[in-house]
Amino acid sequence: MNNSGKDEDIELPALSGDNPLGFLAALGVVAALHQTGEKEIRLSWKRNVSWTPSVSGFVGDEAALVEKLAFALKGQTVSEEAREEEQKTKKAFDQAKKKTQRQRNEIKKRKLKGKERELAREEEIEPLERVMDKLRVDWLVKRKEAVPSPELVLGKRPDCKEGEFCSFAEKFLGEADGGNRLVVDMLAAFGSDAVVDREANDKKEGKIKSTPFCFITGSGQQWFLDTARDLANRATMERLRKVLFDQWAYEDEKLSMRWDPLDDRRYALMDIDPSKSKSRTVWMANLLAYRALALFPSAPVKRQLKTTGWSRWKESKKERNVFTWPIWEKPIGVETIRSLLQHSELAQKSPSLEKLMPLGVCACFRAKRIQVGQGLNEKTNFSPSAPV
Repeated sequence: MNNSGKDEDIELPALSGDNPLGFLAALGVVAALHQTGEKEIRLSWKRNVSWTPSVSGFVGDEAALVEKLAFALKGQTVSEEAREEEQKTKKAFDQAKKKTQRQRNEIKKRKLKGKERELAREEEIEPLERVMDKLRVDWLVKRKEAVPSPELVLGKRPDCKEGEFCSFAEKFLGEADGGNRLVVDMLAAFGSDAVVDREANDKKEGKIKSTPFCFITGSGQQWFLDTARDLANRATMERLRKVLFDQWAYEDEKLSMRWDPLDDRRYALMDIDPSKSKSRTVWMANLLAYRALALFPSAPVKRQLKTTGWSRWKESKKERNVFTWPIWEKPIGVETIRSLLQHSELAQKSPSLEKLMPLGVCACFRAKRIQVGQGLNEKTNFSPSAPV
């Protein structure tokens, strides 16, 4: 226990570096502390039963570290009035969206062709779309006042429309500086407006292609950014203390980013019927891991989205996305971690430790991104990790 208040290593024994959620949570600790002004913060790993992280460069004891983390993770205080206004404007937008879709369906039933179809769209759909777009802007303005962290204004999920993404990115970029770049780093992690998904024959703007870290896309009415927002609202010092220093008890229901391999609840992997038990997780581990995304930017490469830490390999004639991460023993800071995570060797099918050891890397792990189920019941998980 570090209770001296001096600059000493603080071990985080509850986090395990061979678990993708544990690794990301450890990175989230240093990323969040760095955001609060702790520029000397460092992270290292020590081999115990598993790889255990330690934080150095923090002047204070465990209680002070937890307090600072709670401050960073909770974000701005959201009033009940702000939540109500956000819900009110969202309801108006949803109603306009439904009205627009009904009119599209009605025109489709007429089976119009050529100029008649274009005229119907111009006269009947475009006015409704303008109203809908205005109401969406109104909703997003109110949403900014109702979210704990600014990047959550994108909505339920990171793959928003490319125009909205550009607008938000430009605004937040104008507000950022060397000491205040969390929001732009998170936007860069979410995706890029240079890689867009468009529906067939859709001439209007499409949605940005989102990071492969986005495992929650609506199954069970759960969404990626909504989950992050709800987790931030639940951030407390006691919950953070437990997730860092006590063995995980998996006491929390729902609100999982699905980055823990234990989130894979297939019947064959459990000793009981999964339909007769509740899904359990560790809220603050998921929230810390979410904050780690600031260290995993995405970028367009040959019209495809490439995200730090991710590569794609063939396995049994099927391509899979895999996440690869390094473990290091010497303390390094946030910017060095960001650089190390982008090392090209980690993207190789068989990373060479001989090439990585001079950088301080002593182990590498890899987990697969897997889909389970079909249709509305499809869920995305990490497989258990394996050393590479």
